[in-house]
Amino acid sequence: MTNACLLVAIWLLCGAVLRNRFGVFDRIYLPPSVIAGFIGLATLQSLGYVSPVVANFLETAESTLRQWPGTLIAVVFAGMLLPRVTASWKQSARAVGQEGLMVWIIVLGQTAVGLLITWLLIQPFFDVPDAFGMLLETGFAGGHGTAAAMGQVFDSPAVQMPVGLDLGLLMATVGLVYGTLSGIVWINLAARLGWVNHSGSGGNVVDAPNGSAAQAAREGPSQQAVDFSRGFDPLLLQCVWLAIALAIGILLQSAVGAASAKFDDAISVAAESKPAIEAAAPTAAASSVDSKLSITDIFGSFPLFIYTLAGGLLVRKSLKAASRESLIDAKTISRLTSIAMDLLVVAAIATLNLAAVAELLVPFSLLVLGGMIWTAICLLVISRRVLPGSHWFELGLINYGMSTGTTATGFVLLRIIDPELKTDAARDYALAAPLSAPFVGGGMLTIAIPLVLLPLMPIAISASLLTIIVIALIAVAVRTR
Repeated sequence: MTNACLLVAIWLLCGAVLRNRFGVFDRIYLPPSVIAGFIGLATLQSLGYVSPVVANFLETAESTLRQWPGTLIAVVFAGMLLPRVTASWKQSARAVGQEGLMVWIIVLGQTAVGLLITWLLIQPFFDVPDAFGMLLETGFAGGHGTAAAMGQVFDSPAVQMPVGLDLGLLMATVGLVYGTLSGIVWINLAARLGWVNHSGSGGNVVDAPNGSAAQAAREGPSQQAVDFSRGFDPLLLQCVWLAIALAIGILLQSAVGAASAKFDDAISVAAESKPAIEAAAPTAAASSVDSKLSITDIFGSFPLFIYTLAGGLLVRKSLKAASRESLIDAKTISRLTSIAMDLLVVAAIATLNLAAVAELLVPFSLLVLGGMIWTAICLLVISRRVLPGSHWFELGLINYGMSTGTTATGFVLLRIIDPELKTDAARDYALAAPLSAPFVGGGMLTIAIPLVLLPLMPIAISASLLTIIVIALIAVAVRTR
């Protein structure tokens, strides 16, 4: 931990110096945390060229930094619903529904694009299984964690693609790097086209001496919080609320996991007690489905930040019931989550895995190209017609990061134009996550398609069916906006 903290502090200092020294970074809205992240990436990639002592220092720091993004995202979302939400439920529900539809369009679209490319462009020339097309969603929308988990699915008798693990990890790496770099390009394009909500844009807000962040720093916590926390720093009180929300989230995740495991055990016991004729050996595909599509797998796909979001809401509701809601200072919570986001940005970029795990084959390149085109269309075209008009681009950026690697990538991009979370983009994304996280991008459907749909249905029909579904979802989303 000490090594990681020291390196991050040095990288952030260097990032701030470079941004102030070279105006080009300011002109492209590149914050010091992003610059620091790339400095860290270059530093950690030099492991093989330094002395053993320095290499050991960097390896220790890198192993620690790889654990930061997941925790820091949870902290950010723990503070999301701590302050009172001013928007009406009708407005929130509508925005959340639009965001939920958009995620389904993006991720199911990746699956459809992957299968179409495999069917029309790859299989006529290369001997690959139908599930090869699933690599796009597995790596881009799923990320490294989903790629590692799906390696077992790809290696199952129903799929028979043992190289799926290596290709999935490579796809996740390519998507992560592409998402960060291309996202900065799209941000600059959007700024010049007037798509960015400048009231929340990071180009000037971060550095403006009279900006809300600086004002919050001068004003400090509210008077009620100061009075209640007499005897210790009022800032610590806001840290306590965040810590409690985080702890509640961790407990909720553990409780849901334990309950799901017990439910699966009960199902297994019931299945074993059936008569032998009913328990006849299933096919390889059905066996794989039974072992994968468990309650634990479904509910276990909820990331920690979903539970910490609920934790923040529970903390606020509890204080409200005790007539102490004023003890939560929105400005200070915003500052703390902004700090967490900066650290998240540095850790996420610095620990990008650039090591090639396999050669970039021609069919793999076709999938990558298809994924790049589709995610760009979703951000630049479809999001404008589906997401809330007040912050469609900010919310689209989070989706873009999610659909090219990780949610952390989305927040890296959001941090550039909305560093203080002035728009409702992050909140809408968080509230809509339960509508998609258990199903797509590493959820139940991601596992079921190669194990159930593709073995039972020709790839031509499967790809066409998914394409029709995506088109229908787009039509519904546009008409109900």
